[in-house]
Amino acid sequence: MIVREEGKNQICCDTCPSSYPNTYADEDFAVMIADAKTAGWSIRKVTDNLERDDDTSDLFGTARRIAGKAERQPYSHTCPDCRAGDREGMF
Repeated sequence: MIVREEGKNQICCDTCPSSYPNTYADEDFAVMIADAKTAGWSIRKVTDNLERDDDTSDLFGTARRIAGKAERQPYSHTCPDCRAGDREGMF
């Protein structure tokens, strides 16, 4: 998910509490996406019939990101660790 707070944007993993460490201004949105993809993040369009469960509190407690609960977004954001686990059949 993309979270926005105080004029900054940050990419957060939809699977775990990880987030891409850099924040970007609104005008640098395309740069943020390109940087995250270069760092191994998977960012792809979500199909309409895919149901996502954003609640990981049973696994990680109430770890907060730079913003509160965000609305569902039409794209999936997966960090390199979760992406590697997905390729190995862990998820």
